[in-house]
Amino acid sequence: MDLTIIFMLVAIVLLSLVLAGLGAYVVIHNSDEKEKESNAPVIDVSGQYAVVVRPARESIEKVKPSLKEMAEWLSTTGASPEEQARLIESWNKSIDDVVKVIDEGDRNGTVTYRVVVGPKSKPFCNFMSDDNYITREQIRNHAEILPPYVLGCDCHLVPKLPWENPGKAGWKPLIPENGAYRVPDWRHIA
Repeated sequence: MDLTIIFMLVAIVLLSLVLAGLGAYVVIHNSDEKEKESNAPVIDVSGQYAVVVRPARESIEKVKPSLKEMAEWLSTTGASPEEQARLIESWNKSIDDVVKVIDEGDRNGTVTYRVVVGPKSKPFCNFMSDDNYITREQIRNHAEILPPYVLGCDCHLVPKLPWENPGKAGWKPLIPENGAYRVPDWRHIA
């Protein structure tokens, strides 16, 4: 064999190894960047502005009563210890469900939600109707509009789907009155 042919074969093998190594390097580092992106805070885009979204649980905990506050108030109502424990457990489950819905919405891009008012909570939730919706921006700024509203509340937060429309006049945003939402005081039992 001619020396130039051997040189060409060695050059081709070396070039192939270098390109394979470069490809592996790019694939490995690209997957690292995707992991970093998934751990990055969720960005909420509203029009031309974008903001880092505060976690739903953090927003809710700022405005909803603590377990200690609820236990203190329930001890003054004359409710049995079992009933008190049931109400607090129900409250915590409702908060967890709301946080789960919002976190899923943040991941998949849902920006509007609606509250399904249960029959036990209907007398307390006169500040909203079945055809009201809540935006993610409202949730970020006014987490008090999220259920639960009172102890024993059977309201649920669900993503608002465009084709759903329970009212005859179409969907309407939940609007504050005089700068505040008329959310009931939590110190009631549904």
